[in-house]
Amino acid sequence: MNRINGKLLLLIAACALLSCEQSELTQVTTEIVQKEANSVLQVRTRTSTTADELNVSYPVNVYVFSGTKCVSLQTIADETQTLNISLTEGSYDVYAIGGATSENYVLPSETEATPAMSVTLREGKSHTDLMATKSHVQLVDGGTNVLTLSMERKVMRLQRVVLQSIPSAATAVSVTLSPLWQNLEGVTYKDDSGTETIALEKQEDGRTWSFTGLRYLLPPSANSATITVNIVKPTGTTSYTYNTSEQFVAGDVINIEGKYTEAIGVTLTGTIIGAKWNEEKTISFDFNEQGTQPSGDNAEKNTPSTPTDYVLVDNIPAVGSTYQGCYVLSVSENEGISEVLLLSSKQKATIYEDKADEATALSAIEAAMPDCAVSGIEGWRLMNGEEIELVRKNRSKISNLNTDAKYLYVNSDGKLRISKLSATQVTEGFSFASTDILRPVAIVNMKK
Repeated sequence: MNRINGKLLLLIAACALLSCEQSELTQVTTEIVQKEANSVLQVRTRTSTTADELNVSYPVNVYVFSGTKCVSLQTIADETQTLNISLTEGSYDVYAIGGATSENYVLPSETEATPAMSVTLREGKSHTDLMATKSHVQLVDGGTNVLTLSMERKVMRLQRVVLQSIPSAATAVSVTLSPLWQNLEGVTYKDDSGTETIALEKQEDGRTWSFTGLRYLLPPSANSATITVNIVKPTGTTSYTYNTSEQFVAGDVINIEGKYTEAIGVTLTGTIIGAKWNEEKTISFDFNEQGTQPSGDNAEKNTPSTPTDYVLVDNIPAVGSTYQGCYVLSVSENEGISEVLLLSSKQKATIYEDKADEATALSAIEAAMPDCAVSGIEGWRLMNGEEIELVRKNRSKISNLNTDAKYLYVNSDGKLRISKLSATQVTEGFSFASTDILRPVAIVNMKK
């Protein structure tokens, strides 16, 4: 009897132990279930078949953050795909970056991502149709939250640049835009000193240079955007720069068209067209070596450009003196920079035959311009009407002038003309002869 009771006690003890273990196992299992996902975040993108709506740029990389920790990274490949992300109840921030592929951008991984993550353009790559958005969601136990991402375009689009009547001696022409944002930080911009230079291609006529591709750019990082036209010739590079108070923003479509003449510089028109992105707006610029001049409806919006390159001197040369042998025709000040107009100490005749037409004469003048250039000074060009009048008035003070000969200049309409300096006023002759004289002018920006 005692032996049986002993076995019974052992059996009862074993059952009690098993029952205890089962209770503990049930408790652990319950705790694990409570920590598993109990909600669903359903994410999809919005597209439209109408041109006025914003279409989504794919792929869309979706980052889900709980606080500062990224808890999910998934990709929407196209408009047919919907993400179903299992999460625990709570608050989440959802960041979406559209149009950014790993080929063009450095994208953070799930373990690297933070709400201030950088989306950085890879070296040597160009921006795509980049989009971004941020949303906040609150998930409840057992619920499904449907989140539709409305993407915001982060770039503007340059689709055409055409410059006409470029000198045939030009070996390269480009357009530079600055300062531009360079990258994204979260859904905002970062790195504010970017520039973008667009190289143009010479067309069959030899005088037109253009870009007709497609270039996506992050918008300017300053209220005043700067556009520079760079013309490279054997004698050096001449750049024409203007600033505009009209602000470029993401979604703008930019077309730039311009016309160049050796005599008066460049006339450049930049248009920003809504193109079913933003409302239409047009910005126009007329500028030459004397600085930027706004035109049309933008006369109050645009501001003359301030010279960015200058020569440091002990003293600004006075009118009537000489600088590197060149006669100083005028001196004007622009925001602390003195613009000194110089008449070259060199001149040249017999640059074309008698009775040459204007086109032939201009081509010959362009070829002869380097012969009249003074070393160390760039931007030599034909005199305009006001400048040849200064020469006429000061003819007795300027060395090496032949007052009985006819000197070349351009009138207010940009037409090539000749005038004898001994006349009582500047005339507009246009019967070109081999005795006509080229004597160019240039502006040197100086600061003391």
